[in-house]
Amino acid sequence: MLAPSNYSNICRKTIMRVKDIMKRNVITISENENLDQLTAKFIKYNFHTLPVTDNNRILGIVSYEDLMKIFHTHDYALQELKKSTRSDNAKNNGFLEYGLQMNLGSTVTVSDIMNTDIVTAEYNMTLIEVRTLMKRSGVSQMPVIKDDTLVGFITLFDIIIALFRVMDIIE
Repeated sequence: MLAPSNYSNICRKTIMRVKDIMKRNVITISENENLDQLTAKFIKYNFHTLPVTDNNRILGIVSYEDLMKIFHTHDYALQELKKSTRSDNAKNNGFLEYGLQMNLGSTVTVSDIMNTDIVTAEYNMTLIEVRTLMKRSGVSQMPVIKDDTLVGFITLFDIIIALFRVMDIIE
């Protein structure tokens, strides 16, 4: 395992910045899109988190976990659903049997469930700065902004891969 001091030394020597390793082609979603559209994007792109934007301005983040917010008024239903998905008690029950509305996919919007308390990375931050921010904030991914505009997305995995490349562990 890479010791924290070695990590810092490598980052300082190379002066790697967020802009050098971030993903630039960010798939986003609008706050007005519904759950059907959200889940379609999750499936199509195999993501579990998407930035919510309006004209490239970051409004929030939405994740698989945020989808669970639709169950808040259905605590009993959620418990029953959890029971039904256990491998030892697997039943083929649908959501409708738990009292959930049939049209949730088209009536609930991203703005209803998104997280607006987000942390963003600045385009020119060093990897040490962004990793410290991730650690303090308890996140492993974040949108990257430049002049208050979304320009990319960075994850802890991106940072690890960049460090492995610098150390010639991987190509």
